[in-house]
Amino acid sequence: MENKVKINSRNLVVIPQGVDKLLSFKKSLTFQADHVLGATIDNEILNESKGIKDGGTNIPGYYAGTFIKNNRKSFFNIKRSSTAVVIELTNENYNQLFIGVDNPRELVDQINNLAAANSK
Repeated sequence: MENKVKINSRNLVVIPQGVDKLLSFKKSLTFQADHVLGATIDNEILNESKGIKDGGTNIPGYYAGTFIKNNRKSFFNIKRSSTAVVIELTNENYNQLFIGVDNPRELVDQINNLAAANSK
């Protein structure tokens, strides 16, 4: 199952679904809306090294949990068959989120609209 994402003027909340909650060690992740810098789609990230696993799962075709690479902390919850949504954060526990969702282009647009509204 793909992640669910809820967005409002104050928060962005990522909610792993089903067994992904257990494998990623996260019931949900909440970030302040003004700490969200933007989002992109980047499927090439699935072919790159994720870094050092710091809690989570790294099995062929599925990445879940916390990974550290180049002093940057990232949260992954994505299957290789998913379209990778990359969310950039500042002043949060994570620098980036790499997630799979049902409507990736729509989510990227919503996040970028949120980031633009908060940068004014």
